[in-house]
Amino acid sequence: MWAAIVVMSGVTSLPGWATYDRMCSPCHGAEGDGHGPAAPWLAPEPRDFTRGAYEWRTVGVGVPPTRDDLATTIRYGVPGAMPAFGDALDDRAIDQVIDVIATFSPDVLIGKSQTRGHARFSAQGDAARGAELWKRNGCVSCHGPEAPKRYDLSTTILRRPRASAADEHQAIADDIVYGLDGAAMPGYASIDPDDLASLIAFLDTIRSHSTPPSNASAIAQEAIERDRRAKIDSGRWPGGGAPDEALLFGAAIAPQGDPPSSLAPAQASLSEQQCARCHAKQAREWSGTIHSQATSPGVLAQFPSMSAHEVEGCSRCHAPLAEQRDDEPLRAQAVTCAACHVRAWTRHGPPQLASSLIPIAGYPLVQQSIYERGDFCLPCHQLPARLAVEGRPLLDTYREWLFGPYMRRGVQCQHCHMPNREHTWKGVHDPDTFRQGIRVEAIAARGAGGAVSVRARVWNQGAGHFLPTTPTPAAWITIELFDDHGRAIRGARATKRIGRAIRFEQGAWHQLEDTRIPPGESLELAGAWIDGRVAEATTARVTIDVHPDDYYEGFYREKLAAHADPQYQAALDRALASHYEAYRRDVPLR
Repeated sequence: MWAAIVVMSGVTSLPGWATYDRMCSPCHGAEGDGHGPAAPWLAPEPRDFTRGAYEWRTVGVGVPPTRDDLATTIRYGVPGAMPAFGDALDDRAIDQVIDVIATFSPDVLIGKSQTRGHARFSAQGDAARGAELWKRNGCVSCHGPEAPKRYDLSTTILRRPRASAADEHQAIADDIVYGLDGAAMPGYASIDPDDLASLIAFLDTIRSHSTPPSNASAIAQEAIERDRRAKIDSGRWPGGGAPDEALLFGAAIAPQGDPPSSLAPAQASLSEQQCARCHAKQAREWSGTIHSQATSPGVLAQFPSMSAHEVEGCSRCHAPLAEQRDDEPLRAQAVTCAACHVRAWTRHGPPQLASSLIPIAGYPLVQQSIYERGDFCLPCHQLPARLAVEGRPLLDTYREWLFGPYMRRGVQCQHCHMPNREHTWKGVHDPDTFRQGIRVEAIAARGAGGAVSVRARVWNQGAGHFLPTTPTPAAWITIELFDDHGRAIRGARATKRIGRAIRFEQGAWHQLEDTRIPPGESLELAGAWIDGRVAEATTARVTIDVHPDDYYEGFYREKLAAHADPQYQAALDRALASHYEAYRRDVPLR
């Protein structure tokens, strides 16, 4: 089957490229070298396919893996490092992705065909004998406890996961017999099947059986230290080997220069007003978004007290175009059309143009798949690993999505925030979008002794990242008791804040609490009252109130307390006006 691969005009022409591009390139890169845009936040680092070294095989040392070996890794993933794609990709799609991977190290994989051969071991093993073999074969030299541990089996779950305990035992046997190519683990091909079974039995007594790291896991210290050395700038696309993608956000956007004479006057403009002449629908959608308001009064009020370097850093996401520094009307357009689509007067956009657009001769256009991938959003929605506070940067949205349930199913940021290519980018400021992201359960009951107890649970069922994802918004879930006249029972109220509370003090950020809800998880609020007044209670009301700019409300108030500034006052007024009630339900007491 390897030999059937025909590269034709390049790897991007293969049937599996679209799947690889969306689901594999974020970590492994467009060239398969492990330098994808997500790599700076990952530990261990993504595998470099160009080296042709694959740790997990069911063939001898130095022999390339079988297609089944690669398919198994794709299907089950690597806990804490690589998602399991088995729920999203069928056998045919996985096979096509393997065709793509093979092109990155053709001398190793293409044209090779091996027969799969699992390691054999006896049905029963002696754990006590396995402990002796563990020492005799030198396993402790790498796995401890007598030396620094390279792979701590007692705390790190099996990296080669399987669907059942029996399959896990087979994976352990394969690792021992065949070793890990490219790693320090040698193969023990001549080990006796009884001894192998005993080693597996011993490993079962010491290895971790804990739950795999979830999307709530903090960034590994290894990745933080690596980023401190690399010093990747905020607002920058960090992938490697992809010059077209790097041109978009690989650095601060360079000045466009003089427009070529081939452009019509409307085309030789960076103003949204001119873009709207041909892209009226997109411009209308954009005009009401947070993107169009990114140079808000609250942002502009801070600029006078900042250094030129700090202003440039903030502007990279709030007013990205170089021309916006000196052009006040253009700066007011904030994240405007040209900020995402124009470089050196060449338009960049997604593949497959809308049929409503009539091609224009001589119109410079580059179509790039990054416009349909989540890493397009990464530069402005993900801070570097070295800026982590309690293990997570204050902007960690891309990484939350990467480890959440959506990425491994191919769902990108654009699917939810730009459905049908709409330029609305609706998020926490939009009540309907927030409501679509939650599910609320509530029960209320009166006990035999007259006590009233209420439980409410809110699930993050729709957001592919934490809810909410940044420290700026906050939501409050509240339980309150009412009588049959609709009057609140005094003292019968409980509330909990949903959000990440932070404070800037002594030159550094500090986290006070983090009660955000990861994708697929929930937060519970419970209340119980036995006061005599609750005897009149007939209903428990559950509400969720959202303040999309909660952090900045406090920030603006602090600034206004020190000095009356009309820009800060306008910013505070706008923030207060964004409050809304996202959920209300009255639950009868049973």
